[in-house]
Amino acid sequence: MEITRTQYALMLHSVPHLGPKGIAKLLSEVAGGLPDDLVNLDKILAWKVSPDTLQKEYGLHPEAALCLGMRKEELLKTSKEMAESAKKLGIRVITYQDSDYPAVLSGFDAQPPPILYAHGNLGLLRDRKFAVVSSSTVSAHSIEVTREFAGTLCDQGMVLVTSHNTHPYQVSGLAARSRNASVILVLDRGILSAFPHGLGFEPVAQARIWDLRFDPKRDLVVSRYRLYDRWIGANARERDHMVFGLADVVVAVEVRSGGVMEAECVHARKQGREVYVYAPSEGAPSGNQSLLDGGCPPIPSPTARSLLTTLDLLHEPVGDLFEEIT
Repeated sequence: MEITRTQYALMLHSVPHLGPKGIAKLLSEVAGGLPDDLVNLDKILAWKVSPDTLQKEYGLHPEAALCLGMRKEELLKTSKEMAESAKKLGIRVITYQDSDYPAVLSGFDAQPPPILYAHGNLGLLRDRKFAVVSSSTVSAHSIEVTREFAGTLCDQGMVLVTSHNTHPYQVSGLAARSRNASVILVLDRGILSAFPHGLGFEPVAQARIWDLRFDPKRDLVVSRYRLYDRWIGANARERDHMVFGLADVVVAVEVRSGGVMEAECVHARKQGREVYVYAPSEGAPSGNQSLLDGGCPPIPSPTARSLLTTLDLLHEPVGDLFEEIT
């Protein structure tokens, strides 16, 4: 029996208790190719063996092994329907083997998400990308700093990576929207859960001030979660990690010491990303100071001089954006 690569990926993602490691191992039995390329299930060893073998040889959870071994017809039927719906809606199912899989993400972790769902302009994944990050609760001053940093970098043609949840992420998105700049929106739930009114509508409610419609030619939404997956608490950490993973440049505005954002900044820097830290003239947040002490380049307060004059973006390479600020 033959099915498309997209259907095969969707089928694996619908197996209960089958995590990223197990999915990656099962996907490895299929050669890379295009989404509509056919996969011969009769040539895939995991499709033919018993649930006991799937547990022992593939290390699958007992319920995952039982489902994959005994509920084949149900899996085929459900995954075919999902594949048809995704194609009709313009949602791409991208596996780690595909050429469209973000190179920056595949090199960020030893085990990146094996399956991504994307809707919109995939070409943005090849552009120079940045994220402006903060802990979830920040001061009004930091919100203004976030807005100015995000707007300035968008004005210079970089692509913003952000999310639709937490106020700092939304402020970055609004700064980009106000300039009609491109945005990569990382979701903490399935795409169809984030677009309850349909894919044509802007998922960031505040951004509807400028544009009610979501423009798939300008923007991109990316999720590691199944199409209808809802938000749960653990998703927030995974969402933040993907924001950092997709960004070439990270600007930390207000970070708590010992928090998630500080840890992600440290990890991103170890992976060779450019990580800059806002350094106000006095009263730097504890996490900011820790990152500065660790060697991250500082960005002085934009209130002293306009960012448009201190960040000579038109003449300096991206890697040197903040090096000459005094």
